[in-house]
Amino acid sequence: MRARFRVGILAKLLLAFTLPTALLFGLFAFIAHEVMRGDLEAELGTRLAALAASAATQFSGRNLAELEPGDEEHLIYTGARRRLGEVARATGAARMYVFDRDFRSRVDTAPDVPIGSTYYHAELDRHELERVFRRGQPVSSVLFEGRDGRQYKAGYAPIVSPDKAGAVELAIGVEAPATFFDRLADLRRNLIIYGVGSAVAMVLLAVIVAVLITRPVRQLAEAAERIGHGDLDQPIEPRSRDEIGFLARTMDEMRRELGQRDQRMQQMLSGIAHEVRNPLGGIELFSGILREELPAGDDRRAHVERIEREVAYLSAVVTEFLDYARRPAPELSAVELAPLAEALCELEAAEAERAGVDLTWQVAEGLACRGDPVQLRRALHNLLRNAIQAAADAPPGAVAIAAEPDDEGGVRVTVENSGPPIPGEVKQRMFEPFYTTREKGTGLGLAFAREIVLDHGGTIEVDSGEQGTRFHLRLRRAAG
Repeated sequence: MRARFRVGILAKLLLAFTLPTALLFGLFAFIAHEVMRGDLEAELGTRLAALAASAATQFSGRNLAELEPGDEEHLIYTGARRRLGEVARATGAARMYVFDRDFRSRVDTAPDVPIGSTYYHAELDRHELERVFRRGQPVSSVLFEGRDGRQYKAGYAPIVSPDKAGAVELAIGVEAPATFFDRLADLRRNLIIYGVGSAVAMVLLAVIVAVLITRPVRQLAEAAERIGHGDLDQPIEPRSRDEIGFLARTMDEMRRELGQRDQRMQQMLSGIAHEVRNPLGGIELFSGILREELPAGDDRRAHVERIEREVAYLSAVVTEFLDYARRPAPELSAVELAPLAEALCELEAAEAERAGVDLTWQVAEGLACRGDPVQLRRALHNLLRNAIQAAADAPPGAVAIAAEPDDEGGVRVTVENSGPPIPGEVKQRMFEPFYTTREKGTGLGLAFAREIVLDHGGTIEVDSGEQGTRFHLRLRRAAG
């Protein structure tokens, strides 16, 4: 339980530290990437549009507009192509070309584009080119993919015809690869590196903070578990002045008060036992004298024997009360289960025979658990007596004790009886002190057994149905 508690707190703290940081960093990285991408794309578009406008001043729209398909050898064409090539080489442009309103080529630096070829990629920029032909403004295109698979961007500018009062009939296009994607790739790589580094740093910081927080909480949980098992002697030391330290001081004060109350209860029970045992001893003494004074065959002897039985029962009840209240801490050692089961079955053999119950045990030789031999004997004895009483209610009854290693490195001891199933309400309260469904009984037998098993760091479970009832005890296995 403590491991699950610790892992749960650590996981929540790690999540609280790292998740917001990761989300904020991811959002920042996304915004930074998109802003830089937009700025670089806008900068490239502006430069290409300016380059196109500068190159457009070197050409006459009238001469180029008169070129027809097949005029690739014309001096106007070759001269314009040469000048475009010089500008492209000087500026680093990948391609330059001139086209008309119908997106048909007039001059192109690409050798495989003749006059009259249609620029389909320019048609995709129809909206931007409307500004070039109608308003005479240089513009840039959106990004598009070139033949080589790279991203390109184009800048457009109008070529004015002086003899037509500044009318725009042709436009010049300048294409260049979007090399800023390489810078964006570097940015992404750096963001990933910094993001991973920041995440690792945050995880380490979260682990350190989580350990600093969960360590005192875990210590308080262990202290609460010790108190729950009845260990009221070990003090709880507050290690800080914060809320956790206040909680530690409060728990330690509760531990002291519980210890004082436990001591008062033990003193009270001791006083009650002393006051009750003295008259019980007198009653037992005088009833024995009275029985000896009555002649054999006297009917009054049966009354005397009844008094002796009731006195013996009251003495057993007082002893059981004291044993439950004064139960010492277990002194652990290796306890072999086969001799213990055999001794308990021999002890209860006569009672089982009177109740018509078949009593058996099956424990492998050498199987041992770690526990207090006296207290484990007491716990199993209480379970065995309870099982015999339950099996006697549904004759012919059977009770069996079994023990075997479990899959978790411990030992599972089972006390099984063939009695009727336990009702749900009784099953929920059967381990409560002083709760019993029988006319005579203190209701401490099962509660005593449960407390002993818990003090040994084990568990006790009940499985009841039409096939009988089984009490499963899981204890730690003795080394070797």
